[in-house]
Amino acid sequence: MYELIKNVILEKNYKLEDMLKKIDVLWLESKLSDEEKTSLISLARENAVAENSYASNEKIFEEVFERLEKLEKVVFKDEESEEYPEYKQPLGSHDAYKIGDKITYKEKKYICVLNGCIWTPDDYPSAWELVEETENIVAEEEV
Repeated sequence: MYELIKNVILEKNYKLEDMLKKIDVLWLESKLSDEEKTSLISLARENAVAENSYASNEKIFEEVFERLEKLEKVVFKDEESEEYPEYKQPLGSHDAYKIGDKITYKEKKYICVLNGCIWTPDDYPSAWELVEETENIVAEEEV
């Protein structure tokens, strides 16, 4: 059995993890002596080809990261692409608006000028600065 496993190892066409398990099984079944086991493990590690052992995992990781990136683009698309996201009522200080935060409220754009703001522009107008849209200004001037 030793020679057969040794020949397979020398052909370098095996996954290291699989080969080490096979050697352990053969040793547990008393088909290999302690010395043969040690020798084959050493030989298997020396002759292992990374592509055989890790290539499939690397490909899987690449695919997973590509899919994760695509998913993030879909999930966070609205948050990233909307410069003025729709106003959401904060639940407390942990998600309150801070100075510089931008929102859209009742189809108007605002910038927060108060840290810890939990009010709408209607409820606390001095916490919000109305942003005049340049498109509307240009359109009115052309008329």
